[in-house]
Amino acid sequence: MANVKSIAEPKTRRKDPTERRAEIVSAASHIAVAEGLERVTAKRVAEELGVVPGLVNHYFSSVDDLVAVAFGFAAQRERAEIYALAAHAGSPVAQVKHLLGELLDLERDAVSLLWLDAWQASRRRPALLAEVLVQMDADASHLARLIDAGVAAGEFAVDDAASVAVRIMALVDGHSVQAAARSREDSRIVSAFAIRASETELGLPFGALAR
Repeated sequence: MANVKSIAEPKTRRKDPTERRAEIVSAASHIAVAEGLERVTAKRVAEELGVVPGLVNHYFSSVDDLVAVAFGFAAQRERAEIYALAAHAGSPVAQVKHLLGELLDLERDAVSLLWLDAWQASRRRPALLAEVLVQMDADASHLARLIDAGVAAGEFAVDDAASVAVRIMALVDGHSVQAAARSREDSRIVSAFAIRASETELGLPFGALAR
């Protein structure tokens, strides 16, 4: 009788902890944008990845930490995308115009709602509040660096780029709140105001940033 060799089933590769954590964060971020921060739980993330909730809890023992990381990842990813695209626009004026066009776009509802969700939920989640402040500071810092480049190029008449950046981001944030509650026509009015006010802040002529 011929010998029959048993063939062992190949073992499933155990993912590197860094790779697994990144996978969890990415899934949690996707859920945050698509479904809202309240849906970011170990159970929901595990369902998304096809794993057991205990695996998610192994990397994030607190749902507050998971929510904060999910929000931060989404905010960082959006910032990287829009600034990468703006970099191809050319001059600092053109780049700011592109940024405002993206940040005030009514089709950006999913990300705008995520920010509104984060501001509201951060009252009860200390880790999320800390991450919201980190991301707001990062947005203002990125814009301030671009404004400084415009000042150096003689395109902006600004004395304090950091303060101007904070005020412009406040206009963008205010627009997000209005866009979530008002009609699209009202939102366009607020958007036009934000652009005109940004032109004033940067010492630009009327229409320089108009879309």
